[in-house]
Amino acid sequence: MKIFRIPIVSLIFCSALLSCSGDSDPADTAQVHPIVGTWDLVELVINPPQDIDGDGNTTTNILNELNCVSGTLILREDLTWNSVFTGVNITTITEGQFFISCPISPQTNSGTWQLQNNQLTLFRGTTSTFFMYNGNRLTNSVGEDLPGFRSEIYEK
Repeated sequence: MKIFRIPIVSLIFCSALLSCSGDSDPADTAQVHPIVGTWDLVELVINPPQDIDGDGNTTTNILNELNCVSGTLILREDLTWNSVFTGVNITTITEGQFFISCPISPQTNSGTWQLQNNQLTLFRGTTSTFFMYNGNRLTNSVGEDLPGFRSEIYEK
């Protein structure tokens, strides 16, 4: 009967090859959190309701009155974000009336983000902005009356 002697180093090398052959690249198996991606502004809520475009109908959602208002928020896997927001200029007139118009150029911002217990926090320098994450919606509830905003809502 012949006895085969295989050096221990060869066994270790072969074992390592066999155990690695079934492994896949971690990047292939990593699951991206659903919050990562591009979010679009769908509501910019004000109070009291206004007739911004002069058609006789008041609304609380500025996007229904001004087609120049837009926003995009991009959340990346590396916990960075950037946004482009074309908001509004608000001037107080009298008796609960305001002049609301579009600015000349969009604002861009960027920073880092974190998500804890469905609360998204955007960090930009020393400023933090909070959104509630609910499936395909991000809601920043500011809670102010004009000339401030009640909320801004983004959808994916």
